[in-house]
Amino acid sequence: MRRTAKAGAVLVPATLLVTGLFIGHAVADSSDPNAPVAGRPTGVSARATTVPPRVFAVVNSDGTKLRGKGVASTTKTSTGTYDVRFSRNISKCAWTGTVGLGGFEGSTGPAMITITGRAGTNNGLFVTTFNGSAAATDEPFLVVVVCK
Repeated sequence: MRRTAKAGAVLVPATLLVTGLFIGHAVADSSDPNAPVAGRPTGVSARATTVPPRVFAVVNSDGTKLRGKGVASTTKTSTGTYDVRFSRNISKCAWTGTVGLGGFEGSTGPAMITITGRAGTNNGLFVTTFNGSAAATDEPFLVVVVCK
């Protein structure tokens, strides 16, 4: 059975609401930005929720940045080790990464990556890459940082 939600005079399939589409009225009210607006259905807030900021870096095997968002610098420090710095504090964020080319053709062989916060910084990651035999090897990679 397919249900619909009414928004004004428009009927919208409920499946759109599940995928994250916000349907409702936005009303600016600086006294309490998260309070329900009088006369509006419960769940409609005065201000839309902000998506958590995300930064990322796609890095070539030589340590150069291919692309990214919020990247201050990328540096290859030695074979298979990299320093990636962002233009924001990431100390209370989560990060993840993977070995792989940043384009639409080609691939790497079997490889591994480790990522940790860069000691002495609040905006850096220490990245190491290895081949399938666990030997430090220069590999292209990408990292994603998600913050509150």
